[in-house]
Amino acid sequence: MIALKRLDAKRRAAVKILYLAPHAPSPDTPRPPDIHPDYGVQPAYQYEIWDVLQNGLGLDVESSSNLDVVPQAFEGRNYVFSLYNIAPFRNSEIYVSALAAKAGIACMGAPANIRALAEDKWLSKLAARALGIPAPDGKVFAGNGPLQKPDFDGPYVAKPRFGAASTGIDASSAQEDFNALEARVAVLGASIDECLVEQVFGDFDVTVPILVGEDGPVALPPATQTCDSPYGLFTHRQKRKLEPGLTREFPGDEPWLKPIVEDALRFARAVEPYDYLRCDFRFGPAGHAFLEFNLACSIGGAMAFAQSAARAGISSEALVEHILATSLDRQWGQDAAGPSPR
Repeated sequence: MIALKRLDAKRRAAVKILYLAPHAPSPDTPRPPDIHPDYGVQPAYQYEIWDVLQNGLGLDVESSSNLDVVPQAFEGRNYVFSLYNIAPFRNSEIYVSALAAKAGIACMGAPANIRALAEDKWLSKLAARALGIPAPDGKVFAGNGPLQKPDFDGPYVAKPRFGAASTGIDASSAQEDFNALEARVAVLGASIDECLVEQVFGDFDVTVPILVGEDGPVALPPATQTCDSPYGLFTHRQKRKLEPGLTREFPGDEPWLKPIVEDALRFARAVEPYDYLRCDFRFGPAGHAFLEFNLACSIGGAMAFAQSAARAGISSEALVEHILATSLDRQWGQDAAGPSPR
């Protein structure tokens, strides 16, 4: 399906990684529980990736959970492996990649402008529509303006316009009647995140993980994800596995999946360059619709991307190595030794 990239001996010796994550471990950090009572799967995921880099691949890794150390922490490093995609300030998702670009240091993910498109749940849908890919109707509410009912029918879901992991979404976020969402829309619209109100589409999610191959994007086996919350919408606590109700399956070569995968690849080709990507859709009787794309989704073993890779015969260690090698090829070019550490 895809020829996996490996790190040769020169690159293994040359790369000096700064690992940034909210729960970034160090060599004396004990392995966290699979489900943390407050943070769910995140600490275990961030430990897992650090362990692959540090111990599985034997790379030179320094880690930090403090964004205040950036960019000073770039000193002595020549690559930033950041899982820090949520922080308590506006547009925090592009903070690390923008500072890395200014400092001239390679960074996992994508350039800041591509990352910014991914983090905007409305502009990314408009981009999909421009490519001929269907997307749900939506309307943005910002500031303290009047809350006029959208010009499309319900049911409606109110969510932060920016952000990840379904932050700000709970069981009451979707309603048949817009009036029932007005208070939530007002709060989100006046917050740093703005509010996106969308028409609920379809019955369940379809996620398509994508790696970068020699000739462009390659789709891994897609997964379907269903949820027992109203209208089948994932809540933040369910995504973090702090609450049950999420079910994931890999349906194989179903005919209805083919156009979804084709649209995912079409979108992936349009938003290059990046190191890996996941496209999410909703599916129902009316077909499929684009939801979002993610340039920093979890690649831990408990989540869809790594489970899809495993079905394609790709281990967690091989997956991380391929993504890292892809990223170094993109930013270091053919220089096996890469740039000197800063």
